[in-house]
Amino acid sequence: MIPLAPAVPQGHGRGMALPPPLLPMDETAVIDAAAVALGADLAVLMAEAGAAVAREAQRLVPAGPILVACGGGANGGDGYVAARLLAEAGRPVEVWPVVPPTSPLCRRVAAQLPEGVRRLPGPPIAVPGLVIDAVLGAGQQGAPREPVATALHILARLGAPILAVDVPSGIGSTLCLPARRTVCLQAAKRELLTQPGLGEFTTVDIGVPPAAYLEVQPAALLRFPLLRPDAHKGVNGEVLAIGGGTFPGALEFAVRAAVRTGCDLVRAWTADGPPLPPTVVLHRQEGPHLRPARPEELSPLLARASAVLIGPGLGREDDAIAAARQAFSLAWEMGVPMVIDADGIAACADLLRAMPEGDARILLTPHRGEARTLLAGPVHDEAVHAFARRDRVVLLKGQVDLLSDGWRWQHNRRGNPRMAVGGTGDVLAGLAVGLMARGCSSFDAARLAVLWITTAADELWNEQGPCYDALDVIERLPATLRGLLEPLHRWPPIQALALG
Repeated sequence: MIPLAPAVPQGHGRGMALPPPLLPMDETAVIDAAAVALGADLAVLMAEAGAAVAREAQRLVPAGPILVACGGGANGGDGYVAARLLAEAGRPVEVWPVVPPTSPLCRRVAAQLPEGVRRLPGPPIAVPGLVIDAVLGAGQQGAPREPVATALHILARLGAPILAVDVPSGIGSTLCLPARRTVCLQAAKRELLTQPGLGEFTTVDIGVPPAAYLEVQPAALLRFPLLRPDAHKGVNGEVLAIGGGTFPGALEFAVRAAVRTGCDLVRAWTADGPPLPPTVVLHRQEGPHLRPARPEELSPLLARASAVLIGPGLGREDDAIAAARQAFSLAWEMGVPMVIDADGIAACADLLRAMPEGDARILLTPHRGEARTLLAGPVHDEAVHAFARRDRVVLLKGQVDLLSDGWRWQHNRRGNPRMAVGGTGDVLAGLAVGLMARGCSSFDAARLAVLWITTAADELWNEQGPCYDALDVIERLPATLRGLLEPLHRWPPIQALALG
């Protein structure tokens, strides 16, 4: 029997006991791109994946014929490698190419099948001892289309035990194959815990550098929202920033950064203070700090907003705290995505702790002092990860930033000592809310924002040492974005025109 591969280590990073991450399936393309950038060879990873599947097949069903159903991409390539290894180990193997190989790597490994492995021209006639499902991988989206849909019906009706590669084909739909066992490649996939009727899964290390998924990588900018060539005003989102008054500079840093993300409009609800940039639509209250507004004044602003930022420069006056809590409660009831930063975290900490789990999109961006108020206890990575949820994502700022949605976590080790200068946290919050307004998830907005700002700050540090401030960072953002997107072939960031 081929021995089972070792499992992924159960803890990573700085000696902490953070659990292995549970990744969403749509993260696969980002991880693959990050792995290649870190020096990994996709052909080697495919060989390791196929070997892991072959080992698990031998363990699950030690004898009898095996059918390997293959798709045309990387998942199918894993299946072809497993089929070759099983045949070389003496197992009777047949391959059903549900979809012919389409990627160059899949075609290459398919051509390496031994002559003794029969390629079926259609569905199998006899029931095998085991089906290896290598049809659709973690990159699948939506309900399977033909010819895959019919193939999944046929495979399910065979009644043979199914071993799935990475995720069962059709997961998330009524066509999901009822896998008895799933071999998750490198990291477990979150969707396996939400799909009924599945058996156990095991996670195997195939050689993907851990930094590809445990560290924020430039490949994450594959998620940067592209502009439509036919865009018109409003398509790219509107931001409402709530704060200022007590510390108006903080709000200015935030709104200037939000404008840089490409959102169409930035509004600010604030108190008396110096002028804000003319690109920002102002809604001022009289007085030195914010106070609660009449609902008929605030609700229309929230209704227009694609995302709301609460906190920069807000202050700790009782009226300002009440205004922040009012805005948070109304936005939460209306389902408006939010970024809560700085004094907004202190104002809304008890509301955030008490909020029931749901479909909200909230990002919290505390430093360690604010995190202590938020958690109402000691601040360490395990506590932050335990507090975080998909509807309550946390970006803990520090020498090493931690980002968590309660299922997965990542570190960002970029940045330099000068980032302690006042205003950089406000710039980060403005970038995050702008990206959320443009459609990014809370997790993506957080990692794109922290990658963007720390890269810009490091470029300034290398050129100027400590002689830069938050305004310099804002001015640097466009050049940094271009430098990050060009290697990904995403510059300028515009969607390709559909043909036909």
